[in-house]
Amino acid sequence: MEIDGVERERRRKAVEAEIACLALDGGRLAADCLAQLQRYVDGQVSLEELRAELIERLRLEVEGIADEDEMRRAWGDLE
Repeated sequence: MEIDGVERERRRKAVEAEIACLALDGGRLAADCLAQLQRYVDGQVSLEELRAELIERLRLEVEGIADEDEMRRAWGDLE
């Protein structure tokens, strides 16, 4: 996905605002989540793709799945 400078700046400001709101609530993002957001700012993923990634991350956290091997075991896929 190719984005222009105006779109990149708009994305950067949106992400910056979200991070600031989280900080005001006393929260902090993990480094891997920040990396996901940076991929969005850089135009490597769309908002829909980022949303899907974040939902999947939350789902895995709720289920307590820490890594891919544990995910396979939880889903019964022992390949």
